[in-house]
Amino acid sequence: MQNNNVTKTILFLINGLGIASKDSFDIKFGEVMPNLSMLMGNYIYTNLENLNYNYKNGYRNFSLGNDLLPTYHRLEQDTNLMNNPTILNMATDAIRNGTKIHLFCFLDNEQVINQVIKIIDILRQKGTFGIFIHTILRQKDIIEYDNILDLLKKLEEKLTLYNNVEIGIVAGERTVNKDNYFYLFSKGLGEKWPDYARKLNFEKTAQVVPRQLPPFYIHPNFKAQANDIALFLNYEDVDCSEFIKQIKNIKLYTLFPMKAFSYAINIYEELEPTDYFNKKLLDYNLKGLVLTKKDRIDSINYNLNGLKEAKCEALDFSEIDNKDLDIEKILSSNYDLIIFDYDLDTFKEIAKMKEFLMQLDDKIDLIYNLCDQNGYNMFISSVYGIYKEDFKVGVSKNVKLDYSLEVPAIMIDQNYSKAKYFLKYGNTYNLSNTIFSSMVNDPKIPTQLRKRGLLSIFKD
Repeated sequence: MQNNNVTKTILFLINGLGIASKDSFDIKFGEVMPNLSMLMGNYIYTNLENLNYNYKNGYRNFSLGNDLLPTYHRLEQDTNLMNNPTILNMATDAIRNGTKIHLFCFLDNEQVINQVIKIIDILRQKGTFGIFIHTILRQKDIIEYDNILDLLKKLEEKLTLYNNVEIGIVAGERTVNKDNYFYLFSKGLGEKWPDYARKLNFEKTAQVVPRQLPPFYIHPNFKAQANDIALFLNYEDVDCSEFIKQIKNIKLYTLFPMKAFSYAINIYEELEPTDYFNKKLLDYNLKGLVLTKKDRIDSINYNLNGLKEAKCEALDFSEIDNKDLDIEKILSSNYDLIIFDYDLDTFKEIAKMKEFLMQLDDKIDLIYNLCDQNGYNMFISSVYGIYKEDFKVGVSKNVKLDYSLEVPAIMIDQNYSKAKYFLKYGNTYNLSNTIFSSMVNDPKIPTQLRKRGLLSIFKD
């Protein structure tokens, strides 16, 4: 039964939709989506900072308020890491057996690099043995290559302070389980690119997304041998299972427990988020429905449920591609919050995207009118912005489509007029809280909504 103390709210997501950069092809929304354009002009509207380039990270940010997992901060907060018995045992073991330590890590940001260096500091103080850093790329857009290159350079510069510590293999997340990755690790044979900038630029030109990058190595002599040690800095459950199954006679350590490998020695127990989207629904006795594609349900459930694979207690899911989707019936159901999850990322040409946007505009018009008639709130936004290098316009013309910097947010609530209120600049997590605040009218929930006036500029 619907909670009578809240205002039913509709969140209409056009994921991938963003604000065009100066050098981007710009879709004229006034022409393609007149209803959306009207709502932008008549109701509270703002742009939000975009932190993500895909729907999984987008939903994680929307749910948790951070595109980084809570576990990223564990090493930074550990004031006694120098005495960590697991890391010290790894060093003692490597010295005793004359073997190497292979440290596998994502190359997401400088935080990862700093944490890798903290571990190397501890290991190196105990003695001299080979340490190889094997970086795994999980970025899903070619726009990330420049940042990846900067991160590799920063990592390499920091490693010059240590003897016998090198970058070994660089590979995309999706290629780690392939035979050529295992062959490279176990035999030391494969593509060698000491000039890794040239290699990355080549792959960028070839439109190979980083997570699909074929493995190559920068420095030699990393070949695995019996009793070597592998340490996986598994901030997230990257799928390395097939690769790990093949690396026999290698001692396995992980930053956090790996579900499939109970014999791995963990440095920490995994931290769970304390605040996330589904928990807010439960805290306020709300019931939600997400309409999305079938193959996205598990991922969205995982992120909205605080990185848990169990079914969300307060959320139901339904398929959005159903041709017989009865929007009026869905809106009249007993759900307090209904999310329509649409996505632009699969389109490769402007004509198809425009056609799809026009269809969404008709749905927006229908939902807006139903909300207006029934006193429901409505929000329109996107959890991430897209970036595409070669987007087809016409038969022979390709352009860049860059909607990656900011995403739009529209708030339609009859209690708050555009003339008297505005949304403070923020990100999608701020929008998530704003949605809950407007639903339950609880002043304890932080909101972007501000009253216009001189004093409003001094309010946080």
